[in-house]
Amino acid sequence: MSVIEIIFLMLSIGLLNVLCFFIGARVGQKVVKNEDIKLPNPIEAVKTYEEKKEEEQAYKKLQEDLEQINNYDGNI
Repeated sequence: MSVIEIIFLMLSIGLLNVLCFFIGARVGQKVVKNEDIKLPNPIEAVKTYEEKKEEEQAYKKLQEDLEQINNYDGNI
């Protein structure tokens, strides 16, 4: 491994350690306060993402169609 790869690996592991610490602290605080810990349902998250993506594509297509209508000069 080169020096750059080792440095990148060290930085990424360090950042993941910090991220895991903050997530653990957040979950720990919720346990101490007797709050419910809600985990997102991955199936619903994917469905929501796909629906949003389809809506964006439909909106983009609508905008393109409206622009074509506006640009139409009456000649075939």
